[in-house]
Amino acid sequence: SIMAGRFVRSSKYRHVFGTPYKKDKCYDNIRITKSPWESNMCDVNSKFLAVVLESQGGGAFLVTPLDKTGRFDINYPKVCGHTSLVMDLAWNPFDDNMIASSSEDCTVKIWEIPDGGLSENLTESKLTLEGHQKKVGIIAWHPTAEGILASASFDTLIVIWNIFSGEAVFELECHPDSLFSMSWSFDGSLIATTCKDKKLRVIDPRKGEVISEGDCHVGNKPSKVVFCGSTNKLFTTGFTRSSERQYALWKPTDLSKPLTMENIDSASGTSFIFYDDGTKMAYIVGKGDTVIRYFEVNEESPYVHFLNMYQSNATQRGCGILPKRFVNFRECEVMRFYKLHAKGMVEPVSMTVPRKSGMFQEDIYPPCFAGVPALSADEWLAGANKNPVLVPFTKDGLGTIISPGVSSPIKSSGSFGSGHLSKQSSYSSNSSGPDHTSIPLQREPSPASITTSGDFDNSKLSDENRQLRNEIQTLKSENETLKAELKEKKEVIRKVRQLVI
Repeated sequence: SIMAGRFVRSSKYRHVFGTPYKKDKCYDNIRITKSPWESNMCDVNSKFLAVVLESQGGGAFLVTPLDKTGRFDINYPKVCGHTSLVMDLAWNPFDDNMIASSSEDCTVKIWEIPDGGLSENLTESKLTLEGHQKKVGIIAWHPTAEGILASASFDTLIVIWNIFSGEAVFELECHPDSLFSMSWSFDGSLIATTCKDKKLRVIDPRKGEVISEGDCHVGNKPSKVVFCGSTNKLFTTGFTRSSERQYALWKPTDLSKPLTMENIDSASGTSFIFYDDGTKMAYIVGKGDTVIRYFEVNEESPYVHFLNMYQSNATQRGCGILPKRFVNFRECEVMRFYKLHAKGMVEPVSMTVPRKSGMFQEDIYPPCFAGVPALSADEWLAGANKNPVLVPFTKDGLGTIISPGVSSPIKSSGSFGSGHLSKQSSYSSNSSGPDHTSIPLQREPSPASITTSGDFDNSKLSDENRQLRNEIQTLKSENETLKAELKEKKEVIRKVRQLVI
C-alpha cells in the first residue's frame, strides 16, 4: 500500500500542500482538447502557457503569456498550421520563444513565438520535420544538447532530429508496437520507453541499441516512464491485470524486476509522472482524478515513500509544470502545476513547503536546471555526454551558473534545414551536411551557431562564448525575478489604494 510507513519516516516535504490560484489568476474559457490521446496536452515555461485546443478540420493550440489571465475570447489568436489534431507540445528548454508540436498529420513542427504572444493566428512554422508514416504522439527535447529533438510515432519509430540541419540523424527501430511514453536520461545519453507490448526499455539512441529490457506493468492500459534526474532511476506508472493503478521504481541496468512496485487505487485514468530532482519528489497526476499524489524517492528500500496528496473538487484533463528556476522561492514554493480542467479552465496550483521563517530556505533549494545547453548538437552527435548546466538559488534570486566544464570547439550553423527524413539514418562526423541556408533562425548567438577561425585559440574562444551565453541567461533570470517582484508590489499598492478609497 502507498500508505505503508507513512507515520514512521520523517521528511522535510511531508507537509507540502497545494494552493490553487484565485479564478482571476486562472486562464478561463479555453476550448481544451477532448482528445483521448494520453499526453499532457499543454506545456509551460517562464514566458508562456501552451494548450492543445479542440479544433475542427485541422490542429490548433493556444499560446498565451503567463501574465495574461482571466477569460479568453473565442477568437484569441491560435497556432494553427497542422492539418490534423495536435497530439503533443514541448517548449525548447534553451529558448523560451521556441515550441515544438506533433500531430496526427504525421509531422513535427517548430514554431517561433514573439515576446508578448501572438497578435494574429500563426500558420507558418519555422520548420516542418517530415518522415514519420503515422501520427506522431510524443516529442521530447534533449536535456543538455541544443537543437536535438526526439519524436515517437504510431509507426513504432523514434526519430532523433537535428533542428539546425533539419535532418533525421537517427532512426530507432526498437519497438514492435506503438509507444506510450519516452524520457531522456539526466545527461541525455539514454532514452527510456514504455510500449503497448508491456515492455520497459532503455535505449542508447546514438547506437540504436536496446541496453536493457524487462516486463513493465502487465495491464492493458497505457503505462508511463520518466528518468528520475541525477538518481538515474526509472519511475513508472501503469496497471495490474485487474486494472488497479500501480507505480514502480527501476534500476535502468536491470529491468528484470522493479526495486519496488505498489498499487495505488482502482481508478481508470492514466497516471502522469512529474519528477523534481531538487527535492527528489515524484508527483503522480491521474487523468480524470481530483487529486495529485506526491512521493519522495531515495536510495533506501522501499525507495519510494508516500508523502501526501493535494485534493480538489475539479477533475484534471492534463497538466504542465513551471520550470523549477522560476518558482517563488520566497514563499517556499517547490512546484507549480498548470492544471487543465474539463470545463475549459487552466488553473495554476502552487505546491509549498510550510516554513514559518521569512528567511531564504537554502536546504530545500539545491541548484536547479539553468536553461543553458551543456553541449552543441554536433558535440552530442559525435558522442559527447554532459550533465545539465545548473544554477544555484540564493536569497537574492538565481546565482552564477555552474558549468559542467568546457567542450571541444564547436562548428555548426545557427539556421534551420529542410526538415525531411534523411535516407542516411546514422550520423557521420565527416559528412559535409545539408544546405543550411533555407530558413535562417533569428536568435542571439549561441555555442551552436558560432564558427571559429584558425587565428584564435579555439578552445579558449569556445569557453568565452559559453560563459557569455551563461551570463546572458543569468541576467534574463534575474530580470524575470525582478519583474515578478514589481508585479507583486504593484498589486499590494492597488489593494492599499482600494482600502483608502
